[in-house]
Amino acid sequence: MNRKVIGKIISYSVATFGLLLVAIGVALSIISNLGTAPLSCPSYVVAGIWGLSVGNWTIIINTSYILIQLAVLRSQFKLKYLMQILASLVFGYLIDFSLFCLNWLHPTTFVFRFGLIILSCFITALGISIEVVARAWMLSAEMTVYAFTKVIHKPFGNIKIVMDSSLVAISSLIAFILFRNPFGFGEYTGFADILLGKTEGVVIGLGTLVSALVTGWMMRFTDPIGNKIMDSIIDKFILIQETE
Repeated sequence: MNRKVIGKIISYSVATFGLLLVAIGVALSIISNLGTAPLSCPSYVVAGIWGLSVGNWTIIINTSYILIQLAVLRSQFKLKYLMQILASLVFGYLIDFSLFCLNWLHPTTFVFRFGLIILSCFITALGISIEVVARAWMLSAEMTVYAFTKVIHKPFGNIKIVMDSSLVAISSLIAFILFRNPFGFGEYTGFADILLGKTEGVVIGLGTLVSALVTGWMMRFTDPIGNKIMDSIIDKFILIQETE
């Protein structure tokens, strides 16, 4: 197997690890019941009324983002970007798998719930940073952010904050139309209960706001970690090649 092929395998393996981290971050935000990560808000809202899982809806919605990229990038859209479809499939199943593996978590206090949100933000930011530096496949949502970054020349983290906030607003509108509850698919029992996670089915809440604002900011710290991880893997790969 030549060096180029091995390099591709390494890149996609690292990117898949990044996808796994983001999926874990999404699962933790759902379990917190303080509001899901912006990335998963639309999927979680519609999963509350239609039978498909959050992971399956994530596959459908993430794939639709490719249409936005086509409109933004136009002639700059490359055929290899269609790999996002496969990445979306992997990511959707990883979300369902993460939810299954973490179903033993039952946070009962606000401090525990909020701690899960902060952990979710960090793990998600690190996963996205690793995806970006791996230069293999990226999630459609993140690739859409990258598309806008490429066209309007603004920092990735800043555009991510704008996109996350937009997803939250759209999800709130969908929730209101479907359930007459702008915060999720559970029964609306008061804003205080939503804020503290005492109402089941909270899709948009304090945790969502924190995720929308903090995840992009945390990437300032996780980007160097992602670069260091990738550089370390590349250095080891080169060392293995030189000793063969």
